[in-house]
Amino acid sequence: MLILGGPNAKQTTTFIVGLSKQLKADALKGIVVLVVSETSEQTTVSTTLKPSGATMRFVAM
Repeated sequence: MLILGGPNAKQTTTFIVGLSKQLKADALKGIVVLVVSETSEQTTVSTTLKPSGATMRFVAM
């Protein structure tokens, strides 16, 4: 399990977008990624991490 989050939702999303650019397709296949952020960021984060193959879980803070 990989948990991502922080006190600033926009910074967290920016970090995840940057991270996803470095990942190869299916690099996180079989890994659960838990993102703790504001619900307004859920669509962006989910779309960004989709090519990684991760199983997404999102929790609103």
